[in-house]
Amino acid sequence: MAENSNAFTIAGDIPPASAPTTQAETQTQTTTSSDSHSPEEEEKNPFTPSLSTSVLLPLTPTTSSAPALCHVQHVWDTIRPNSAIYNLLLSDIVLVAAVSQPTGRILAHLTLQPVHLNSKRILHGAVSGTLCDWAGGMAIAADIAGDRGAVDKEGKRIMSTGVSTDMHLSYCSTAREGDTLEVEAWVSRRGRKLGFTGFEIRKRVEDGWERGERGEVVVVGSHTKYLPFGQKTE
Repeated sequence: MAENSNAFTIAGDIPPASAPTTQAETQTQTTTSSDSHSPEEEEKNPFTPSLSTSVLLPLTPTTSSAPALCHVQHVWDTIRPNSAIYNLLLSDIVLVAAVSQPTGRILAHLTLQPVHLNSKRILHGAVSGTLCDWAGGMAIAADIAGDRGAVDKEGKRIMSTGVSTDMHLSYCSTAREGDTLEVEAWVSRRGRKLGFTGFEIRKRVEDGWERGERGEVVVVGSHTKYLPFGQKTE
């Protein structure tokens, strides 16, 4: 994934192990990393949010962007009638917030019903996978909402969010019927052909953002999409 030493890390990536270094070497590496970037390098390697920065930049209904949320809702309303699995599992999901800057991010809530549970009466892994698939696409839609260049030759805004090429999920804990899940997803990078997203499912804490409180993490993951497939416009 990374092309050079300055490339960003997508949420979920594990940094490679390195050999022990001396204090002098560490100081030299730190100086080189932080002080030697030219304006051209900074332009080529822009800051890109990951899971850690999603914690530092809370996404809430009060920080949401109305145009971004409107566009994402429009994309969701367009996709939903054509997907039986989305209609079965995500018919009650609620988009709560979305932003396009500095990258596309969405926040949604889903209260668990019997259809979301496995034989042990806890959140089914397939439902988590469906949420990862859905949330990654909605995050890309949010990112497109803020991109004036995301239009076709006739100037119409792109509506489609591509198809999945790769998904990774890590199950950290579980949830039960009646729990409300907080689903957050963000774009780590979007190019002309591929979009890379990260996502997190948490148990929702009522008014938790007002108290700076986040719920227990249930699932974390990443999702890559091939964007040109089935591309549609408004």
